[in-house]
Formats: sequence, C-alpha cells, structure tokens
Amino acid sequence: MQRTKLCFIAGPSLIVCLLLTSLSWAQIDVGEYTISGEAEVGGLPRNFSGSKAKFEEYRDIPETVIVPQLQLMIGGKKEDFYATFNSLETGRNDQSYTLRAGKYGLLDMEFQWDQIPHLFSEGVARTPYAESGGRTRFFTLSSKPTATTATSDCATSPICQWVNGAASPIDLSLYNGIGRFNLRYTPTPGWTFTGTYWSNHNVGDRAFGSLFGTSPGSFNITELAEPINYQTHNIELGGEYAGSGWSLAFKYGGSIFNNLTSSIVWDNPINLTGLGSACRDTAAYQTNGTGGPCQGRLDLYPNNQAHTFSLTGTAALPMKTQFLSTVSYGWRIQDDSFLPMTINRCFTRNPGQVGLNNPALTGCNGALVAMPQASKTSLNGDVRPFMANTTLVNNYFDHLNLKAYYRWYDLQNRSSQINLPNGWIINDSGTQSATQNTLYAYSKGNMGLEGTYNIFRWLSAKLAYGWEAMHRHDREIFNSNEYSLGPTFDIKPNQSLLFRFLYRHYWRDVSAYEAEGDIANISRKFDEAKRNRDKISFFSEYTPWEQLSFHSGYEFTSDRYPNTGLGTQYDHNYSPSVGLIYAPSDWIKIFTDYNWERFDWRLFAMQRANTAQTPATNPALVWTSRGKDQVHTVSVGSDMSLIKNLLAFRIQYSYSNGVSQVHSSGDTAGSVPATNYPDVKNQWHELLLRFQYELTRNIALKVGYYFNHATERDFGVDIMKPWMGDVDVVPTPNANVQRSIFLGDQIKGPFSANVGFLAVRFKF
Repeated sequence: MQRTKLCFIAGPSLIVCLLLTSLSWAQIDVGEYTISGEAEVGGLPRNFSGSKAKFEEYRDIPETVIVPQLQLMIGGKKEDFYATFNSLETGRNDQSYTLRAGKYGLLDMEFQWDQIPHLFSEGVARTPYAESGGRTRFFTLSSKPTATTATSDCATSPICQWVNGAASPIDLSLYNGIGRFNLRYTPTPGWTFTGTYWSNHNVGDRAFGSLFGTSPGSFNITELAEPINYQTHNIELGGEYAGSGWSLAFKYGGSIFNNLTSSIVWDNPINLTGLGSACRDTAAYQTNGTGGPCQGRLDLYPNNQAHTFSLTGTAALPMKTQFLSTVSYGWRIQDDSFLPMTINRCFTRNPGQVGLNNPALTGCNGALVAMPQASKTSLNGDVRPFMANTTLVNNYFDHLNLKAYYRWYDLQNRSSQINLPNGWIINDSGTQSATQNTLYAYSKGNMGLEGTYNIFRWLSAKLAYGWEAMHRHDREIFNSNEYSLGPTFDIKPNQSLLFRFLYRHYWRDVSAYEAEGDIANISRKFDEAKRNRDKISFFSEYTPWEQLSFHSGYEFTSDRYPNTGLGTQYDHNYSPSVGLIYAPSDWIKIFTDYNWERFDWRLFAMQRANTAQTPATNPALVWTSRGKDQVHTVSVGSDMSLIKNLLAFRIQYSYSNGVSQVHSSGDTAGSVPATNYPDVKNQWHELLLRFQYELTRNIALKVGYYFNHATERDFGVDIMKPWMGDVDVVPTPNANVQRSIFLGDQIKGPFSANVGFLAVRFKF
C-alpha cells in the first residue's frame, strides 16, 4: 500500500516537473550537431492476486515511478556523423539498452544490452537441502527422517513429517543477460568487413530431478534446485568483396560455453546411519535406512567450443541465371574429465591398498568393492560438421521462373572410443557387463526443383519436387529416403481479391529394421520410421473497398506411420483462422481475429510379462492412447482518434481457451490399467484501455488500464507438494514415491492482475 501511495505522489510530481521544463523543448542545436529524441516517464499502480510467478514469468512489473523508454539521437549537420541511444524498462530486471554510432557510408558500431528474467515459481517451492560450494555445489541435510516406513498417510509417514518440518521456501528463477557489440566497416564500395561479439550469461535455479536406486526397481526421488551459472561467448568475423556481377564472402563463427558449476553432490535422506562424514555407505542400495549410498553425485553440462569457417559466392551467369553457393566446415569439441563412477565410499580403485582394506577407515559399512575403470579419463569429444549448399535461379523464359538447389550436410564424429571392460555401476546396484560408447553420426543430402509459371495475369502456378537422403551411423535405421511433390497456386482475379493454395505430399521409405510385431518395436523412434505426410496451406484476402479488408487462412499437416506396430500411429494438426480490419472513417479502425488450433494423435502401448510376448501372440496386452489438444483464441479491438491530433483511444480484448485430453482404451494387463488422464484446461483474458492526449506538439499524456486473468488446471502440476506419497499410490503401496521428496513447485497457479498506468511522453 505504501508503494502505491508513493507512485501516486511521486509519479505526478515528476510528470509536472517534466512538463514545465519541456514546454519550450524542441530540436536542440549544439555547434555542428543536432540533438533530438523522446522519452516516457510514469507510474504503474496495480492490484494483484494469485500466482505472481506466472504473471511475471518473462517480465518485471513495477509499482513505482519508472522510465520505461528513452530515445536520443545526435547527428551532424553535415549528415556525416550519427549517434543514437534507446532504452526500454530502464532500471528493471527486463531492461534493455542500445547505443549506435558511426559515420555514414563508412563505419557503423552498435552496442546492445538486454536482460530477460524467467520466473518459474515464487513462494511455493520448498526444500530441506542447504546449498554451498563453488564449482562443485553441495546439497546437505541438517537432519533426516526417523524411519523410512512406506505409507500413504502423512500421519504415519516419518518421511512426510520430516520434510514438512525441515523444508524451507525457495524461489526458482533464471536471469539471462546478453551483451552484444556489432561493427561494420566499408572502406570502399566493393569491400565490407563485419565483426560481432556477444556474451550470454544465465544464472539462477530450476527444478532438477535426481534419484537413488534403479528405475525400474526400488528407488527414491530427490528433487533439487539445480544451480545454473552459464557463460557463453560468441564471435563472428567476416569479409566480403562485391565485384561486377559477382561477390565472395568469408566468415568465421566461434562459440565458447563455460559452465561455472561443474557438478552437484547431494545427501541421501533415507540413509539414516548418520549425517555428513558420520554417514556409512553400503555397496548395495538399501530402502530400510540401514545403508545404501550416503550421497549422490552428477556431472553437469561440460565446457565446450564450436568453430565454423564458411565461404559464400554469388555470380550472375549467362541466360539470366543467378548462382549462389556456400561451403562451411567446423569443429565442435569438449574434453571434460570423467568423474569416478560413484561417490559411494565402498567402491575403491585399489581394494588391497594399505589402509583402504579397512572399511571403517573409508566410511563403508561392509566389504570394499573394486570400482570399474574406463579406458580413458575424458571423452576428447570431436564432432565435425561439413555443409555445401548450391542454388541456381533462372528467368530466361518469359513468365517462367526456374530454381534448383542441392544441399549436403555431413556430421562426422571423431570422438574417442571409450571402453568399459569391467562394466559400469547403476546407482550402486551392482556392475553391468562390459560395453563402449556409441559414436553417433549422420549425413544428409537434399535436392529440390521448383518451377513457377505465370499462366495468366491473374493466375500463377508453382510445382516443387524435393528429395532427402539420410544415412545414420549406429541408429536403428541406417538409410532413409524422403520425397516431396506438390503445387502452389496464386489466384488474383482483381486487385481486391487474392487466393493462395499450397499442397505437399511427403513419403519416407526406410531400410530394414526390427521385424514387424517384435517386442523391440517399442524402442523405435518416430523420426526414423516409415512416414507419409500431407501438408495443405490456404490463404485468402479480400478488400472490397479501401476501408474494409477480410483475411482467412488454413494450415493442415497429417503424419501417418503405417509400419509402426507400437508407438505413434498418426499425428494430425490443423489451424483455421479468420479476421477483418474495418475503418469506416478516418478517425476509427476496428480489427478482429479468430484462430483455432487442434492436434490429434494416436499411439499403441503395451504391458508385457516377458520379452517373448508380442501383440500377435498376446493381443490383450495392447491398448490405445488418443490425444486431442485444441486452443481457441479471439482478439477484438479498436483505435480511435476522438479529437484529431489531440485525443486518441485504444481498446483491445483477447481471450484464449485451451483443452488437452488423453483417452486410453484396451485390455488391462497386470497392475497398469488403460485409464484416461485428467483433462488439462486453461483460460486467459486480457483487456487494454488507453487514452493518449497531446498536450502540445511535443508532449503527450497517456492514461490507461490493463487487466490480465489466467486460470489453469493441470493434474500433473497442481498436485505437486514436497511429499507425494498420498497421491501416487499405484501400485499399492508405491513405496518408491512414498520414500521420495520433491520441491512442490506449482508453477501454473491462477492469477488476476489490475494494472493502471499514467505516463507522459515528450519529444525534443
């Protein structure tokens, strides 16, 4: 309340001062330079209820006096020098600045700073962990439950009682700061040199799932607030020479990513043997509180680099032909050191070493176990992309435009082969058989032909053909070929009417893979499977007279997977839209739009007792899931000049309603029945009212009101809380979830916001 009072007192006072000082302002001359610009200052009192996190997810809404926008221009009277400065949301978390200066025809320099907040949740997430450390972040517990009894009633669950008493509030958000410098130098009409450097810094916390034990199997989830601290540096350098009918350009692009948090370590809440260094490990995972790992450890995203060199050339060839080609080659490298396979102190590299053969000295409650070793200490990751792209455009024949293109992309993987001769550890539950890493790589070639012919003055037609050949290395499908064919028509019978229609048919054939009906079908990836796709696009515009314009559109895409025994069967989506703009007079304009988006999909799933069962041998094991997502959006508004060049008014209202449904049917198998998911529903309302009054030629007063209301019902998020043992009870009892803890961050809560604004805009 005190902040709102401050806004109403300080805001108008500052506006009055600016009015008095700027009544005589106009363009300012200082010697050989001219200064001009505009600015806006005001206040935003508001009334708010509900989830602030969702309302301010990507923005910072203040309640005090603000300077949301400032523009400044300095130019030489000889029109040889210029400098501009722009500022938005000055002083807020979502502020941005742009400074640009240069000399016309020779040099252009630009500096940009932009901040983007991302608020995940505020005031709802809670955690019992305390965080500390530097590059390695430690999540420690000051207490643990009294027992690990699995129960679906908080009154009888020691884990529920402990986490509710020990957890403290934590806000989850990210901050993204981007600084960019651009330089363009043109010493002669033929030569152009460019350079760009930009740095991106991401810092904050977000929900991060981790677990102890194995899945499937016995496990307990421990959800953490992952510390984010990324720094990315990007460099682009280029030079271009343009001759008579040809040009040649060279470019270098580099990107360096640094993760300032290398790994995380967190305490296991259901190992009750002690806290900190007093805790005792066992080699095998335990759920009864007598052992298991005392801590978990994960390596986070590694530091890496990417470097790309490219050469582009263009040329005007005989017979009205234009040529364009680009060739590029790059390196993507990272060599982050591997962590030991487990932090569990019962696993040691040298079990027979003096001092380590005594479990009491290692914090191990049992016999020591030899830790498996890898053949190398780091990946030495080296991936090299190569790309060649060529395009020819010909306009030799009247009314006929021809285009041909070819693109080749090859992603070579030259990373080290890592061998694990003794296997690896899965969450301290024993070692697996020997293996080695998979070096994924692929190559892809695209070829296309297009021809456009102006049949009549009012009709043009285009026919397009495309072919994509892909070869994958170490994937389920090695080779695939996809073809596309279809026409595009532009019909314009007169200046007021336009129709555009596009149709494409795609068909993808693949090489041999798992036999149809085999249980391995469940692992097939839909990006590899045989697919038929149809795509339709329609657009029309009708302007019967200058004051009235109608527009409509329709987009439809249908994907079908005819040979997929399990997984996605089809995926259809379509989105019709319609709208109009009506200006019955020069002082009023009315606009409205309606859009409907719908997505339908179907997949087959299976519950099996053993890997020998298939849909053919046991059809009762298969059930079908059907999904339907749809969103209706309508927007209507009007711009009015109530008093010409003096008083303007805008009103705009938008409404959106979305529903997501998943329905399942089929025979029940084992403990996993085919059941429907609860519907996910959301609604969104937005209303804007704004008056703008021109006090003088250089000063305008803005007064307005903004209303925003959103509701969302999502069973997967709304029910979240630190202990979920009374919610997820299938199979009964679900001991895994009843021994797990979460952040409880309900990120999609409803809200209602009423925001008023009073601002003055002045020019000089």
